[in-house]
Amino acid sequence: MNADETAVHDFLMRYPGIYVTVTEISRRLGARRKFQKDRAWARPILRRMEMDGSLESNDCGEYRLKEKSDGTTFKHALRLPGISLGDTTMISLDEELGEVGG
Repeated sequence: MNADETAVHDFLMRYPGIYVTVTEISRRLGARRKFQKDRAWARPILRRMEMDGSLESNDCGEYRLKEKSDGTTFKHALRLPGISLGDTTMISLDEELGEVGG
């Protein structure tokens, strides 16, 4: 992460689970002159972070930190009642063969 991405990450950590507008992020993180010149200067940074997988956006173009999954494996989820199997990691054939052979 570069300095701008780190600043965005630290700023959004203060608002867990809440979507924040590009304008608000640009206003809070940039220098006043930078914000007056371009009210959406942070948009390319936010877009890049979204493509890298650290942010997510809604239909309005607001951003928040991507929520981390609990890391439940598929085999473990089969034993837990009420957990969605779609939120689990799928087992690949290579992983199964590695466990049997190793």
